[in-house]
Amino acid sequence: MRHTTATLLAALLLGAAVGCGSSSSDDAKPATKSIPSATPIPSQTAFTIDDCKALLEKNFAADANTDVSAEEECASLTRDEYVQAVGDVLTGHKDDILADAAAEAVYDDAWEALGSEGQTTTCDLLEADGPESVGILLGESVTDPSIDTDAMAKYLFAEKC
Repeated sequence: MRHTTATLLAALLLGAAVGCGSSSSDDAKPATKSIPSATPIPSQTAFTIDDCKALLEKNFAADANTDVSAEEECASLTRDEYVQAVGDVLTGHKDDILADAAAEAVYDDAWEALGSEGQTTTCDLLEADGPESVGILLGESVTDPSIDTDAMAKYLFAEKC
């Protein structure tokens, strides 16, 4: 708001200077025509905590969970407001986060059970054929239907190999 007021004041002063400095009646223009619109400039949009939450949600959905406190949607928030926004987003996804952590614990146990040689073979297979193919192979050998073998193969490839 302070910047918009300063811009309006500068425009008024500039309009007054242009109007006063001209002696020709043809060149004189009313000061009201040189005053810019009072609507905010798009780059000066005032963002709220909801805008910051929307950015955090978008990043969460894209699995790009990084600190966005310096992004324009969050930069105007206090530290406490930013922490609240992050907390709200994480709380909204707590069931997903807990389910992922439980699944990863199962994947980690299976990884450890392979031993060094089995881990090397698994990584070689993941690198050669990709996680999708390995997920299919795991699906044929894993007897627990609650285990998402595609997700397991992607996890092992991304985190272990």
